[in-house]
Formats: sequence, structure tokens, C-alpha cells
Amino acid sequence: MPELPEVETVRRGLEKLILGKKISSIEIRYPKMIKTDLD
Repeated sequence: MPELPEVETVRRGLEKLILGKKISSIEIRYPKMIKTDLD
């Protein structure tokens, strides 16, 4: 698991690229990492 300072560095880098933009689609590469309740 990444440490908080590393996560903050990634967040700041992404913020410059995506702030104000809309997510139109996603790609799930590792479905087991996504919690779902399909019952």
C-alpha cells in the first residue's frame, strides 16, 4: 500500500491534468479489486 505522501504527489500531478474535466468512461483492468454487491 502506498504511503500518504506518495498518494498526495500523485493527486497533485493528476489534478493539473483533470481538474474541470468529465470522466466519460473507465476501464477496469483488475475486476477482483472492485467491490460489487450483485445479489
